[in-house]
Amino acid sequence: HCDNVFVKTQFTFLMNKNDTKEDELRAEMENALAAYEDALVESKGPYLFGTDFTLADAHVFPFMQRLVITLKHWKNYELPKDKFSNILLWLDSCFGRSSVEESSMTDEKTIEVYTRFVGADYKFGGLNTNK
Repeated sequence: HCDNVFVKTQFTFLMNKNDTKEDELRAEMENALAAYEDALVESKGPYLFGTDFTLADAHVFPFMQRLVITLKHWKNYELPKDKFSNILLWLDSCFGRSSVEESSMTDEKTIEVYTRFVGADYKFGGLNTNK
């Protein structure tokens, strides 16, 4: 789900330059995020599979971290607490781990890296389905 659905919807929403598609693309991304919210409810958290931080958390976390940073910076979007309270608690739990803190890019570095993507004018297919 992360690689095939969630990341695609996140990046497509971020890269969108067509204001008339903004709500639709945000809704698609939020629908993809709902799978993680549901998994956290089912596992009773704080992690995707319960009380232990697993490879699943290590895999998904960087994508969620980039979502939080980039969408706030470029789209003024923050995960709605009423829809994604468990994801927000999961993010806090992950951020509280020294291993995550030590291996994560700073917000500033993430914005610097993504500036190259957001500023580009892609004229090819793939994720560029939002034109």
